Formats: sequence, C-alpha cells, structure tokens
Amino acid sequence: MSKGGASIFIALITLFLTAFVLLSVLRILGSFLLPDESIQGNSEFLWRVFLQISDAGAVAEDGESNWINKTIGISTVFLGLILFSSLVAFITNQFDQKIQELRKGKSDVLESGHTIILGFGIRVVEIIRELIEANSSESRAVVAVLSEKDKEEMDDYLMDALGDTNTTKVITRSGTPSSLHSLRKVNAGLAKSVLVLNPSGSEDSLESRTIGDAKVLKSLMALVALGEQSGVPPIVAELHLPENRKIAVSLSPHICVMDERGILSKLLVQTSRTSGLAVVYSNLVGFEGDEVYLYKPKNGWENLNFGEISFRFDESVPWGFKKSNGELVLNPPSNYQPADEEEAILLASDDSKIKFSAKPVATPRSFTKTEKVRTTPVDKQLIIGWSSKSPLIVEEYAKFVASGSTIDLLLKQADDEIKNEISKLKKKYPEIVLRSFQADFFQESVLEKLTPEIYDSVIFLAEDRDNIEEVDAQTISLLLRFRQYFKRYSEKSGAKASTQLITEIMNSENTEIVLETGVKDFLISNQFVSKMMAQVSQEPSIMQIYENLFSPEGSEIYLKPLSLYVNQLPQELSFADCVSLALQRGETCFGIRIASEEKDEEKGYGVHLIPPKSQTFKFTENDSLIVLADDQT
Repeated sequence: MSKGGASIFIALITLFLTAFVLLSVLRILGSFLLPDESIQGNSEFLWRVFLQISDAGAVAEDGESNWINKTIGISTVFLGLILFSSLVAFITNQFDQKIQELRKGKSDVLESGHTIILGFGIRVVEIIRELIEANSSESRAVVAVLSEKDKEEMDDYLMDALGDTNTTKVITRSGTPSSLHSLRKVNAGLAKSVLVLNPSGSEDSLESRTIGDAKVLKSLMALVALGEQSGVPPIVAELHLPENRKIAVSLSPHICVMDERGILSKLLVQTSRTSGLAVVYSNLVGFEGDEVYLYKPKNGWENLNFGEISFRFDESVPWGFKKSNGELVLNPPSNYQPADEEEAILLASDDSKIKFSAKPVATPRSFTKTEKVRTTPVDKQLIIGWSSKSPLIVEEYAKFVASGSTIDLLLKQADDEIKNEISKLKKKYPEIVLRSFQADFFQESVLEKLTPEIYDSVIFLAEDRDNIEEVDAQTISLLLRFRQYFKRYSEKSGAKASTQLITEIMNSENTEIVLETGVKDFLISNQFVSKMMAQVSQEPSIMQIYENLFSPEGSEIYLKPLSLYVNQLPQELSFADCVSLALQRGETCFGIRIASEEKDEEKGYGVHLIPPKSQTFKFTENDSLIVLADDQT
C-alpha cells in the first residue's frame, strides 16, 4: 500500500488470481476423492469457481453437489466477497480521486497550439471573448487559463460571463503561474501564445504594483526557461513600472510588454483633440470589426507605386508597408514604390476580404488640389479628477498642442504628492499654461464659476478604485450635471456649446447610459486594453503598428473636415474619390464619418471604415474623412 495505487491494484489482482487457481485445484482434487456426477469435466469446475468468487449468488449451483464441493463453494464465496469487494472499492476510490483531481484543476493539459492566460483578473472575460471571435473561423481552438484560484470558482464565473464559446474550448487549471511545474501542466512549451496578466491594477499602491510586477517577471523567467527546449512562444505581459518593462523586453525578443496607463493616456489625449476618434479606435482594436493584416502578393507589386496600389484593393485599404528588416513605412508618399519583398500593412474586416486586383477596382474623378490648411490651434483643455494617468495625459498634451495652450486640472482634493507632481509638470513644460483648482465637482455653483463652455474639450477621468461600478456611477452622475449645465447655457445664450466631452468608463455595459448623457466620445478602458492584448497575442507585429500610431512622431489617425479637400459642398463622392483626395494631400484615407449619424449606434455612430471603393456618399460640410496624416493641419 505504501507504493501507491498501481501497487495496490496489482496486489489485489494477484490475490484474486491466486485464490482462483488454489480453489480450482481444490475442486479438482475433491472430485477425485468424492466424484460429483452433477459436474461434467474440469472446465465446469473452473467456471463454477470463477462465478462463485465473483458472484455470491452462484453458490446455488452447488445445491445438488456433494458436501466437499458445497464446502469449497462456501469458502470461495467468502473469499470472493473479500477480494472482489476490495477490488471494486479500490477502483471506485481511484475513480473518485481522479474526478476530484479534475475538478481541482490538477490534471495535465494535453493540447498544443493553444493560447494560455496566466492569471485571473478583470481582463480575463474580455480577452477570452476576443479570442473566441478570432477563432470563429477555426473548427476547434483551445484557451487555457492558469491561476491560483479554485478551478470550480473559475469555471462557474466564466460559464456565467461567456455563455456560448462557439468553436473555442476554455480549459481552467489551478496552479502558480510562475511555477515551472504548473506551466508544464498546461503544456506552455507547445502553446501558440501566452498572455501574462498582472495581479495588481494601475489603481493600486506603488508597493502593490511593485509586487504584481515581480510576479509577472517571475512568470516570464519561467516561460523563457521552459522555452529553452521547445522555443519561447509569443508572450504578451502587463507591467506597470517602466524599469520592469525594460527588464522584461531584455529577457527574450518574443516578449511584448503592455503599459496600460501609457496606452490609455495617449488615447484619451488623441480622442479629446479629434471628435469621433474613440469610435474609430474601438473598431480597429480587437477581432470584432476591422483589423490590421500583413499581405504580400505572389507575383510582387508589379512596379506599382503606393497611389496605384491603393486602388487595387476593394474591401481593404493599404496603410503602408513593412520592409524586410522590420521597418514600418506608414502613410508613404503617393509615389513610393515598394520592393517585391515588402509586405503591405492592410486594414480589412477579415483576411478573406484581401484581394489584390490585376486592374484598378475603381477610377476616381480628377480634382483640383485645394490649398486649404488648418492652423495648429491654441487649445484650452480641462481635466476633471486625478488618477495615476493624469501626469501622462499632461505630458501627451504637451507633445501635440501649440505653445501657449492651457490645461486646467479640477481636483476634488490635492495632497502634497499631487501638488509636487503638478509642480514638476509646470517646470518641465513651461510653454504650456498648467493650472490646478480644488473644488467639489458636484456643487452647482462650481460649474457656474468654471464656465466649461470656454474649453475645447473636457476629460472626465475615472478614479483609481477597485469597485468599477462605483467609479462609473460617479462618472455618469458628473456627466449628467454637465449635460444640465450645457442645456441651461444653450437656453440662455441661444448658442450651442462646442465643448467636446470625453470620458473614461470601466464597464462596457454602461456604454448606453453614457451615450444618454450626450457624450459622443468615450473610452472603455478595461475593454480596450484587453482587446489589444488579445490581438497582439495572436499577431505580435501589430504592437509595432500601434506604437507608431500612438506616437506624435510619424503619422497618426485624424478626422479632418471634407471642406479641406473639396471646394464645393454638399456633393456626392465615391470612396475612391475620397482616397484620391487624401493622396493629393499626402494622406491615406481609410474611412469617412457622417455627422448626421453620429448618435446612431446601428450605423456605427456615423463611422464607415473601408467601404467599397465604388460606394457613393452625399457629403456635407459637417462630414469628415478618416485619414492617416502627419499632423492635424
């Protein structure tokens, strides 16, 4: 018994067979001493012994036998009860232990080519939803979740949150994400990709974030050590501190690090400066909507330049090219001629939509290039609330806005740490007027004194708290107060305020409520980062493209009024015309925004990405082109 289950099973089988042989021999010997006419042949003796040792009811067959056979039959039954019952009890116990082991998530994952998620936080559901969407075209896919949580708890939560997982099988296992034993258990060495979630959130204390980063780094070390045998799979990790991100990247070229606060800060700044951009980004990030693909035709680019290549794709739009050395060329000049080995960076709803036509799919009209430009405005921005992203948002504004722009911070309370941070920012960016005010947001008199209609945009920051429902409830309450204020302002002045409201919300289920407050641009922070992590895990090269788009250097996404491109509006234009007009200005058009549809959810809030080149639209002065451009002028 001390040797374990296998030894016990062998011992019971051995005893069973020994008893069967011994009792069979006794039966045969007894037949020589006292013959039994009811039994014909030695094979009948063996059959009766087997039946009696395995079934007590079989002793009735010795009813007409002599006393020797009856005595041996009774002995066989008693011995069989002991041995057979022990064997059945052992098998039942082992089966029950195996079931309990499976329930606790202790068994090995036998899959390969699967996606592994290490950790179990608020991002898990959003990430798995994206992976389910990404795997919808596959006949079978697997996502394995390894966490220190109880397996049954994880299974119940995911079953309730996910519902139907289509062709994707979700497996959960309990274990330590940084343990080599646990990683081998989920077969991490043969995984398609691995996502490492940080156990601490950006709203946690510095000490908590430091501990969370340390756990992630340990998991990365374990994955790299495990990959020495089978190779390191693409890894996407979430780290808070910049020094830890540098360490992680140095461990392996296969590791991609996500900075939640940095990404969200850049997006909040860009969306505050361009109305409608939040909807565009929500369409681009993740697998639902439009995605970025890399494509290279079999016969090369046929000596075509970028302007000509733009009209060889109908249901996709080229953004630029990726050279063989990994360098990206986004929004190249119209006369840029790619080498045959260069891959096109394409935006498409699915890879099945990417088709390189031998001839132009549409021919645009000829337009006279307009000389209209937009001057870089002197912005006046208002940021309400303070979070760990606030300093990063101010730094991002400083990279984009013109000298003399104003950034006002309205704070509920400001401790010494916040005051010191603001003081550092003022010294770092003297060309910007940075002011801070302390007041209770929810007092009516505060809004009257603040006069929010004088600002170009107002950003409502979500507070750093664990309970995301409380955070969203407070944000929505504040938005309602601003809506009432602007309503009163419009009634008094007879003019509509042009101030753009941008808010950060945590839970995607609150989207419809936020829209009711009159906010056109909102960022679902948790969902956005989760979608990006899922997308990068399946195609790591996408991260390089996102970093380029979020950077002030190079080209970014802008929504520019159509009046910059044509002299006469309203008029009807095809999407091919729009692409041609953008190319004249050194820009890449990949969509349009119809202002009259900006509140219509079914029409994507007026945003139409990569429509067919031949599709026509009736444009007015309020409509815009969605372009990649070097700046907003």
